[in-house]
Amino acid sequence: MKVKSKSGNLFDINIPVTAKGNIKIICPACINTHKERNQKNKDLSWNVSDGVGNCKRCNEVFYRPIVKEIQKIYSKPEWKNTTELNDKVVKYFEGRKISQFVLRNNNLVSSGMEYMPDVGNVMTTQFNYWKNGELINIKYRTGGKKFKMFKDAELIFYNIDSLKDSGTAIITEGEIDCLSLLEAGFKSVVSVPNGAGASLDFMDNCIEDFIGIEKIILATDQDEPGLKLRDELARRLGIERCYKVDFSDCKDANEYHIKHGVEKLRLIIDVSEPFPVEGTFSTSDFRDELESIYFNGLPTGEKIGVSKVDELITWQTGRTYTITGIPSHGKSEFVDYILTKLNILNGWKPAYFSPENYPLELHASKIVEKITGKNCKPETLSKSEFDECVTYMDSNFYFIMPEEDFTIDSILSRAGSLVARKGINVLVIDPYNKLEHKLPVGTSETNYISSFYDKLSNFSKRKNVMIILVAHPVKMKKDASGKFEIPTLYDISGSANFYNKTDFGLTVYRDFQEEVISVIIQKVKFKHMGKQGTCLFKYNINNGRFEVFDGYNVTWDNVSYFKRQEKNEESISINLNFYEIDKNEAPF
Repeated sequence: MKVKSKSGNLFDINIPVTAKGNIKIICPACINTHKERNQKNKDLSWNVSDGVGNCKRCNEVFYRPIVKEIQKIYSKPEWKNTTELNDKVVKYFEGRKISQFVLRNNNLVSSGMEYMPDVGNVMTTQFNYWKNGELINIKYRTGGKKFKMFKDAELIFYNIDSLKDSGTAIITEGEIDCLSLLEAGFKSVVSVPNGAGASLDFMDNCIEDFIGIEKIILATDQDEPGLKLRDELARRLGIERCYKVDFSDCKDANEYHIKHGVEKLRLIIDVSEPFPVEGTFSTSDFRDELESIYFNGLPTGEKIGVSKVDELITWQTGRTYTITGIPSHGKSEFVDYILTKLNILNGWKPAYFSPENYPLELHASKIVEKITGKNCKPETLSKSEFDECVTYMDSNFYFIMPEEDFTIDSILSRAGSLVARKGINVLVIDPYNKLEHKLPVGTSETNYISSFYDKLSNFSKRKNVMIILVAHPVKMKKDASGKFEIPTLYDISGSANFYNKTDFGLTVYRDFQEEVISVIIQKVKFKHMGKQGTCLFKYNINNGRFEVFDGYNVTWDNVSYFKRQEKNEESISINLNFYEIDKNEAPF
């Protein structure tokens, strides 16, 4: 198996196919550099599920590369090597209890004239984003409470170089909070570049910097967007190593610093609490969630905006969905239809392991059709529409196709990397029989499938990802009219556990004579999430969408999802290069 070191080199390592959890293996980086040692010594500790490891001998860190990616070209600002700070900027930060020493340290903050849209040339505070000693980006702030990033520059964590050779990291929601914690004496502190509510796509550029860090303290704001950011960072970085901070009566670290002083700020960080992962809990661990149920009732899953479907089933991360159906009846097409709707409406990002849809460009073309509403060819889809869709998909849809093995551990390892790097919310395994199944000696197929579902369930809960498993039934019989019988989850070859251990179960069945597709909801584990029932569809040959059929009429939907969003949703325009900030954040 190919792995990449944190220093950027590729190596081959051998992982036993039955391995799970943490294992010890020979380090490929230092095997030839310690002649005095037995070359069979296993110094590299490797986590099979997460695909990361480190060597106790040479301290090298390794991770499994996920996909071949297009190298983006970014602009970089020029460092003018100025250490002067505008007097108003200095006084403002003094009011925030941040000293010039911290501002000047590592050139994190500077000031100067800058052209700002709608304002012109004005004095700005400049937060400098460095990585490996090179200036990567600058955030400019004005006295009019607006800011912009350097045009076409790479987004990274602020103060990312502080994480080098550190075992602990602190993540804040803003640069000023980061500076407050540096003022308090903490060394390894970073900030997200665009606050809460913005895309976390930039994490792909920085995820390797967190490899080897054992403790990550999430010191985000205490409001709802800040808590959502905290939980998403924990999901992507690994909840088992994350800690959360309670700023008590304050919104954020800087406000707490101003109100309570530097000593109490240090203490509140030092007493940060781990996220509950496993073991025993008290109601205080989930009091907020419990109160939400008390006031609002049990939460349903997300909906796809199709009333006939939404009445029967909703979709939720942390759950497993099993879909069966006779080959060529439309299971994979239905999965694509559901996930394009969930993506457009809710921003969910799916990753597919779907070897039956190989090559990848074939699968991607089907998704293009469902999103745009048009057949993927120049006669029906303009080049500009095609380009818009492909660009959108590049940061929303991902594909897993290992070169070496199709084991479930291999798939989950790559999916874990995509959670961290890309923030995927859904993993599709389509189909079950294309995985490599290696039953341990003495293990029955029934017990193996039970253990298999346990792996899926544990992964979905630990990473807060929805898993969709597509599984073929055994060869079905035909009735007297020549139609195949409708399969159930019990008809999947191997075990009744396909029904017993999944949270939700569906069958996709196509009547070729009537050209009607039935989606049958067989199992709904939680009654507030849906109910058993059947929804009828017609297949739209123009774009692969599923159109609800009431038995008499059908409406063919050929409108681009992009255009429907623009038409039906209230427009909220956010220019990532220039927009308003909270009035309390900074005057420059």
